[in-house]
Amino acid sequence: MKMQLSSTYTFENFKQELRERLEEWTLRNLDSDGLRRSAVKILLMEKNGQPHVLLTKRTEKVSTHKGQISFPGGGYDETDDSILDTAYRETFEEVGIPEENIDFIGQFDDYVSIFGHHVSCFIGSVPYPVEYRFSRDEIDDYIEAPLKLFADLKYDRIETYNHEGKDVAVYYYYFEGYEIWGLTARILTDFARKVLKN
Repeated sequence: MKMQLSSTYTFENFKQELRERLEEWTLRNLDSDGLRRSAVKILLMEKNGQPHVLLTKRTEKVSTHKGQISFPGGGYDETDDSILDTAYRETFEEVGIPEENIDFIGQFDDYVSIFGHHVSCFIGSVPYPVEYRFSRDEIDDYIEAPLKLFADLKYDRIETYNHEGKDVAVYYYYFEGYEIWGLTARILTDFARKVLKN
């Protein structure tokens, strides 16, 4: 997919192409027995003539992934009607963007985190500039990173970790002094290879 927007290939064109690719994609659904259900929102926006993605830096107060870069999202609550509702609720609680301001684009693969969470990934877009209202207990800072960084697989290094007897490739990206790694980098790398590739 084109990462440079223009008068002939606008952000609306980009979103429509992405929506069509996600509709054709065969989702990887996982068995969530014994795993805590969670959901994240991959929020895209048009900035400086390119699609950008919203990432947040977690505080040291949260229970997991302290200080790490992540997507808006969190755990399923019994009051949620669906796991998609979880993604919307958590996004609003963390960064203050209400559901009605998010244009739903589609769903990407499910993942299992090393903390035993079954994570569902939903893609949406928001108008730029974005009006944020951060939960300061959860979010310390944020990044609007160019999607091209991940589409071009511009990671700085790969490290291999052994988790429960399996070797896992861990990607590290650096942007404006921030280190993006772990499940967030894994999702963006897979998303680039499976959906954004030409």
